[in-house]
Order: sequence, then C-alpha cells, then structure tokens
Amino acid sequence: YKAMNAWESCGEPEKAQEILDFICEQCEAEEGDISPNDVSFSICIHCWCKSSRDDAAERAEQLLRRKEVFAKKLGFAIKSTDYNACISKWKDDPVKGPKRATLLFEEMLQRYGDSSEKRTKPSDGTLNALLDVFAKSNQRNWAEKAENYLYRMNQFHKEGGGCIRPDVISYRTAIDAWIRAWDKESPKKVDALVRDMIDKCKDEERSDLCPDSNLLNLVLKACQTAPAMWKESDSSEKGNDHPIAIANNIFYMLKANKFGAKATHATYAFLFLTYRQHMDFHDKRYSPLMEKLWRQCIRDGLVSEFSLSAFRDSVLEHEFWKAIGGKDKFGKKAEKISVKDFPKEWNRNVTPDPKKKLKQQ
Repeated sequence: YKAMNAWESCGEPEKAQEILDFICEQCEAEEGDISPNDVSFSICIHCWCKSSRDDAAERAEQLLRRKEVFAKKLGFAIKSTDYNACISKWKDDPVKGPKRATLLFEEMLQRYGDSSEKRTKPSDGTLNALLDVFAKSNQRNWAEKAENYLYRMNQFHKEGGGCIRPDVISYRTAIDAWIRAWDKESPKKVDALVRDMIDKCKDEERSDLCPDSNLLNLVLKACQTAPAMWKESDSSEKGNDHPIAIANNIFYMLKANKFGAKATHATYAFLFLTYRQHMDFHDKRYSPLMEKLWRQCIRDGLVSEFSLSAFRDSVLEHEFWKAIGGKDKFGKKAEKISVKDFPKEWNRNVTPDPKKKLKQQ
C-alpha cells in the first residue's frame, strides 16, 4: 500500500492501479495470501478522481464497480467517501456528468440508505457532491434538479426515512446552481431558497442555516446576473418577483442587521449592477437612485475596488466625476481612479480579502 500511496502522491493513477490489478489477480487465482481491501481500492479511486485526464471520471467509477464486487465477495465495507469522490468527479463532464452522478447517488441511496454501517451510508457530503455537479453544468434544468433534490431530502429526513439532512453547503450549492443558470427565474428561486433556510432556522431551530452576509449577497448576485428585465417585452414581470424588488428587500434586511448579517462592500456592488441590469437607463429615477446609493456606501465606509468599479460601470462618466468630487481634483482617467484616491474613512469597514493579502505576502 505504501507503493500505491507513493504513486497517488505523484499523480500516477495507472501505476497505482497496476499494483491493485496484480493484487486482484492473485486473489482471483488464489495464489499467495494477499487480497484487495477497502484501503487499496480507495487509494486508486481517489487517485483517479484527482487526475486531469479526460477519462478519469469513467476510470474512477469503473474501479468503484469493481470494488463493489470484491466487497461482496470478501466481506469488507465500502466507505461513502468513495462514492462521494466519484460523484464529484463527474462535474468535469458537464454533458453526461450530471446523469452519471445522479445514477450513482440513487444507487447508493437505495443500497445503503438503511445500512447499519455508518461509514457506508450516504451523507450530507454525498448530496453536496451531487448538487455541485448540477451547479457546474450551468443549465436551468439541472438547477431545478438541484432544488428538487434539496427539498426531497429535507422532506425525506423530516418523515424519518432519510440519513441525509441538507446543510448550509447544500443550500449554497443549490443557490449557486441557479446563479450559474443565468435564468430570469434565478432571483426568485434563490430568494425562495434563502427564505426556506430562514424558516428552518426559526421553526426547526437550525442555527446552522441562519443566513449570513455572504449568503444574502448571493441573492443580490442572482438578481445582478439574471437577464435584463427593463425592456418593454418584460413589462409584465412586476411586483415582488422582480429582481429589483427582491434586491431591495435583501438590502433592507442587511441594513436592519437581521440575523446578525450586515451590508458589505459586495452588497453595494451587486446593488449597483442590479439597477444597471434591470432599470431603464433613461428612467428619471435612475441617476438620483444611484447617487443616493453611492452616498450611502460612502457613509457606511464600504467603498472597495469592487463597489467602486460597479458604480463607475453603472453611471455616465460626468455623473461618476460629480459623485466623487470632480474631475479636476484627480487629474487622471475615470478608469484609473482607485480606492487609494479617496479618504480612508470611505473604506474603513471593508474587510481585506485574505486571499489577496496572502498573494501580496
């Protein structure tokens, strides 16, 4: 097994599998006293799942099927992590991956859902792996599938027949699936998922599902990325389901500090972009609204490169200069203006991105 681990570390799944194949052949021929077990198969399966080869997902699943045969023959248990890894690997294939991952998930649910062996039972991680495959497909039909699985597993668990209880990652992944779908229904769908989290947080005392700033900002992101709704052909889409109405409600929740979640620089950035996407640029309310929101962003100390860029992209150039104090004050082009050109209090509440800070170091 040390040799197999070494090949896994080197990223050589075929070499690791050659050793496993030899062990399997010895076992089948009843030669020697060596036989494959849970560990030997797991090493190879995970090695294939880490591979960037085009056939890696297929090879990993083939090994899993082979492991099922030997597990039944030799009497060892299969860990759910092997299934999770194989399901997750199918995200590399947006065409046939979702269907193959679904088949694996359903088989595992049917075979091991009632298993007495806890390590074999499908878990939240199994569901999350499947939802991630759906999300990476960037398609509406799979976003719907992700949402349906989320609600189905919730109901199944509520009725006492499920070993899977969707967690915050499950919801975030289903939300991500709708955002990636770029569909006009996405804001409404994402908002409904967040509302469901809020209801469960209250009714079932699921504190782990209490939405934070980042999660509420995902609703705003869904509003910003949805197809434009300002055209006359979309005039029927009004009321509480309109992206702007949804975005405004989320913004008010953040400003009211509900659930301990506060507005961030990303909140303002997504709001600027949402108004730009869904309001008629010639609407007389547009410019005053953007100016008011920009002043509020300044007062909250949340002017970051992200919120600044979003505001600059959402207004006319002369309106941008007026909002930041005049063109003559800076002596550079609008696109060259950065947060460093403003007073420090304008970004006093912007939390530094730890990833960017790490890169600078």
